[in-house]
Amino acid sequence: MTSYGELCTEFYDLDKPVAPELALEWYGSALAGAGRTLEPMCGSGRFLVPLLRRGLRIDGFDPSRPMLQACRTKLAAAGLETGLWLQSLEALDLPVREYDAAFIPASSFCLIVDRDAARQALLRLRAHLAARAVVLIEFELPQAGADWPRETARTVTVGGRQIRLASRVQYDPDEQLETYTNVYELRQSGRVTRTEHEVLRLRCYSPDAMRTELEGAGFHDVGIEHPEFGWVANARA
Repeated sequence: MTSYGELCTEFYDLDKPVAPELALEWYGSALAGAGRTLEPMCGSGRFLVPLLRRGLRIDGFDPSRPMLQACRTKLAAAGLETGLWLQSLEALDLPVREYDAAFIPASSFCLIVDRDAARQALLRLRAHLAARAVVLIEFELPQAGADWPRETARTVTVGGRQIRLASRVQYDPDEQLETYTNVYELRQSGRVTRTEHEVLRLRCYSPDAMRTELEGAGFHDVGIEHPEFGWVANARA
């Protein structure tokens, strides 16, 4: 999967500084009282930090060093501490192996586009959970329509710095893959001083496909929920 770079991390933090309130409330309620919880692919801590503030016990990990540094900065600013590791879900090997819950919000699991790697990721996650642990995984549905490719651009500004993101989005309906070809430009005093290129892919899942993947990895009692913000699979280890 893609490991986010420094400009991407800065843009992401400025463009999405906090988790969507509906999603944050839903996950907070669903995980309340769950015990020690793990957030794979925690990124810059949009969910992890506010949920820690609410009293949940959450550790996190991510394959992106810049994202983890942003998360550590937020934790320090909030006066919080927790377990945080630089690891990928596909090769997960943490010192704690008895988590009572795990959650992957914002469809981050879909970033693992290789089917074998995604299955290995679910197996590695299950190996770190206690029996009957709660698992919540948000996912993207397959896309409809034929108006591809699509192009978007947006800019975020802080102080004298501007970061522009230009994206070209394509979709393969046979593979159910979205591909984002992204270019980040840092502008200072009207000049482009740095550029970062990124190819980001997302695998989409139907509810039945997600259920099949979880059951294939040994999860039980798999259900699919559709809160206002998206689609979430819930299961037990």
